[in-house]
Amino acid sequence: MTDESNDEAGPTRRRYMKYGGAVVGGGLLAGCSSESPDGSTPAAETSDPTPAGTPEPTATPGAETRTPTGEADTASPTSTPKPSFTAELSPVGSVTLDEPPTNVFTHFPWFPDMASALGRGHTINNLWWEGTVAGLEYFTAGFEDFEIEWADEAGEYGFTKERVYELDSDLHLVDPAWVVSQDNWSRDDVDEVAESVGPWLGNYYSNFHATPPEGWADGYEYYGLWDLFERVATLYGERSRYEALRSVHDDLLATVESGLPPESERPTAAYLSISEDLSSIYLLRLNAPGYWNAHTRPLGATDAFADEEFTGAFRQVDLEALLAADPDAILALWTVTDTFDFGTLTQNLEDDPVGSELSAVRNDRVYPQGTRWQGPLMNLFQLEMTAKQLYPEQFGQWPADEDGDAYPEFDEDEQLFDHQRVADIVNGDV
Repeated sequence: MTDESNDEAGPTRRRYMKYGGAVVGGGLLAGCSSESPDGSTPAAETSDPTPAGTPEPTATPGAETRTPTGEADTASPTSTPKPSFTAELSPVGSVTLDEPPTNVFTHFPWFPDMASALGRGHTINNLWWEGTVAGLEYFTAGFEDFEIEWADEAGEYGFTKERVYELDSDLHLVDPAWVVSQDNWSRDDVDEVAESVGPWLGNYYSNFHATPPEGWADGYEYYGLWDLFERVATLYGERSRYEALRSVHDDLLATVESGLPPESERPTAAYLSISEDLSSIYLLRLNAPGYWNAHTRPLGATDAFADEEFTGAFRQVDLEALLAADPDAILALWTVTDTFDFGTLTQNLEDDPVGSELSAVRNDRVYPQGTRWQGPLMNLFQLEMTAKQLYPEQFGQWPADEDGDAYPEFDEDEQLFDHQRVADIVNGDV
């Protein structure tokens, strides 16, 4: 491709970018398996069965400084107000923008979810996996005047440097340590994009505390989902929205924690990626660290396969192994999109001579799930959803016949968090 980098001296981008700490510059080597579309069979056990402190702002000399909430520091002797927005995140370090981004590149689904939660969905220009759209549509169906503005931006897995230059983004919400593990990307490519187009910000390997590629592992830090969200909100200048949503999330976690029964009375559960025809069943960890389990781990159910050893994010099992563990409940991942018929799955389990013997099947405790690739909006609903599925006596029943294309409409006294409050925050009523 033609090198479209700017050769002029000094910072010529409309966004000034600075890296610090563990910057994009350490030696990088490839080392991440590619991922497959919804419902497909992963190629290897180490692949993922994918769909079937408050940062301080940095002020320029002579400019008005800003607090992390965007409020002016009137004590600063400035003449021309010029705020900046700074976030720090491993492995990149410090990223500073002189104004919120208006053109943002993403790849994995949790970042577009974050942008929508902040009322900035219109800034997203790229993402992978259109199932993200269907998943978020399902959970936010009850929101009035809510639009998934990046719905038409979904494309193929992976991306090229040419594509990144073409989009000319202010910010790339992708972990550069993951980028260099992909074909046709090198450390030099990543650095070139950061210097000539816009900075990177992401932390992929916090997913389940996976090991980053060689050259990035030293000093790589892990973060929770809402910690990532905080950094993104800071760069967008949307601290108020973030803090309001974080308050809802904290209250939800407190509600769940206070309502959980003693550990001895909690159900066993199997967390699965399973095809409608039962031909492929993949086991996932229920209580693993990382943001991929941000909606199951807080619920503290007993993993029916906790004693199973496997590397990577999943391992394949069959119905006989599932029956040997015989979990009280089965959580079937990636089954709320319109490309998956959950009713067909449950019927096939009931008709199968082995599947029909499962306690979860006999007791109607096979439940649909969304995606582990969740941002804050999906996380709120999936926490509520899974709490009702695992602990109906404590948190209310999940509808037994739920196989629709929209999240159930629970009465206010049945909601574990205020759905309308979240909708209002997203729409700017903080």
